[in-house]
Amino acid sequence: MGRPAPELAPALRGYRGSITDPARWATWQPQRGDILVCTPPKCGTTWTQTILAMLVHGGPDLPGKVPVLSPWVDADLGVPASEVAAELSRQTGRRVVKTHTPADGFPIWDGVTVIAVYRHPLDVFFSLRKHVANTAVIEPDNPMNRPVPEALRAWLSGSEEPEDFDTDTLATLAVHYRLTVLSGRYPDLALFHYSDMLRDGRAAVAQLAAAAGIEADAALIDAVAEASAFGAMKAKASEFVPVGGTGYWKNDAGFFDSASSRKWEGKLSGAEVALFEARLAELVPDAAARDWLKDGGARV
Repeated sequence: MGRPAPELAPALRGYRGSITDPARWATWQPQRGDILVCTPPKCGTTWTQTILAMLVHGGPDLPGKVPVLSPWVDADLGVPASEVAAELSRQTGRRVVKTHTPADGFPIWDGVTVIAVYRHPLDVFFSLRKHVANTAVIEPDNPMNRPVPEALRAWLSGSEEPEDFDTDTLATLAVHYRLTVLSGRYPDLALFHYSDMLRDGRAAVAQLAAAAGIEADAALIDAVAEASAFGAMKAKASEFVPVGGTGYWKNDAGFFDSASSRKWEGKLSGAEVALFEARLAELVPDAAARDWLKDGGARV
């Protein structure tokens, strides 16, 4: 086992929801070298976890399914907390875990690398619609099931509630960004944008390895880039998808939608895009920070 990672500062508040349970953080006892992937939903979380898990384990041949090796630590997905804790304790090297909680919702640990990934909010919106439609148990009251204009208005006008943080709105995404990136809470935060990763998958693998301090030669980077490409992951979806193979999804492969950006083009009117821009400006007042959240590029 590795050395425990000392806690330098406590969490500032708790986040919970239909799945998220802050008590579940206890399933993971952070060690120096561990990696925490901290993203809002539908921003490339599973992709990033997979790349990092493959890098940590020295290649694409993993000793288990990604959601088991790299659990969503503060979520109750029906797996007993004791099982999650036992699996993490069995791993003798660096561990990769995941959360959708903003950085003020967990402690600062010495020796733990935090990697955050973001995506254009409108791409998140359309991915969320596909995500909800692919769940086996239909939620009739979920606004994402409504026609696009109604769903968009609900998503834009929705609030951010720490006690109901699993209800996805533009506000929850924006608060995650503000409190994780713009707050400076984690000065050494490794920050990535989905669009940048998508433009050059091999470069994304190399950059993630560098951010996590993982030595990776060209052969390892090539192998991981190939194995974590969209088509390769979709073809083996049950190995990568959260609760894959359990019937939670209508189709495990449907979890991987299209690996694309600018999903809203041709689907939203100019007025709807303007409404989004106005709401985002309320939630993220800094123009440069908004531009990066939408399109990536140079670091905020």
